[in-house]
Amino acid sequence: MSAMAVSKSPEYPVRFELDYQEQVSRGLILVRWLLVIPQLLVVNVLSNLAAVLAFLAFWVILFKSRYPESIFRLVVGATRWQYNVCAYALFRDGPYPPFSFDAGAYPHLRYDVSRQERYNRWLPLVKWLIVVPHYVALGFLVFVGVFVWLFAVVAVVVTGRFPRGAFYYLVGVGRWGARVTAYILLQVDAYPPFSMR
Repeated sequence: MSAMAVSKSPEYPVRFELDYQEQVSRGLILVRWLLVIPQLLVVNVLSNLAAVLAFLAFWVILFKSRYPESIFRLVVGATRWQYNVCAYALFRDGPYPPFSFDAGAYPHLRYDVSRQERYNRWLPLVKWLIVVPHYVALGFLVFVGVFVWLFAVVAVVVTGRFPRGAFYYLVGVGRWGARVTAYILLQVDAYPPFSMR
């Protein structure tokens, strides 16, 4: 049985969707984090690269009101790779996430950001400050999410099923985080909604 956690805010320019897998391997959920260690090393490098590229984009936006498309696509790809690895480690039995930036390479997660033609050149100067309420809210949600995930792991080990409510909560936190990440990486000007949908 498969279902999809779908974003309910289609007007926001960040898409984050993950397919629900009800039947999960009882043993694999305990070791998937070990299996992704090679991926996590790559993700660490890519996260640093995305931060450097966003810093370069900051200057281009400041002077030209544009986010260079090649840099934009690299940052989206690096972020997508990270979410693919997280989706596998936390939720999915398979397939193993590909070493790839490409949309659709990992079929169970869909992440993309719509690029704007023009950007507000002054907004990057204050985004880091006006996003603080999101960090506070997300900090609390992630704290609760740790316990929700631990509950889900116990449920999977006992029943072989990932609790649907836990899945939707965790994906909702991920969706909110994805929007905030795109905002702070200067990819969108629209202020993220305080929403897990």
